[in-house]
Amino acid sequence: MSYYNDEQNKKAGQVFFYIVQMFMLLIVYGFVYTSFVAVKLAAAKYNLTFMAYLPEVLALVAYPVVLYKTRKMFQQGKMLRAVGWMLGWASLIIVLLYTHLSQLIGV
Repeated sequence: MSYYNDEQNKKAGQVFFYIVQMFMLLIVYGFVYTSFVAVKLAAAKYNLTFMAYLPEVLALVAYPVVLYKTRKMFQQGKMLRAVGWMLGWASLIIVLLYTHLSQLIGV
């Protein structure tokens, strides 16, 4: 006779959360790469300095830190808050990158 064990569910939830984190990292890095390419094209056309790359570099560094913090949150039992923060920061970074690109081009 087998008894219900909540540890198996917790471990499976953590694995699923880590997979979602990797997927979100790939999505955000895809947008960051696209932004790098767009800034490169804008820099060539409008004679911009290397400072135009600053928001992309910040996004490249900041999102893994956010993922680390949300992983700690998830392990402390604040699972819904961790998922919300992870998805919220991803969407915020993507919107800010597009805002930055629109300001560079001057549309």
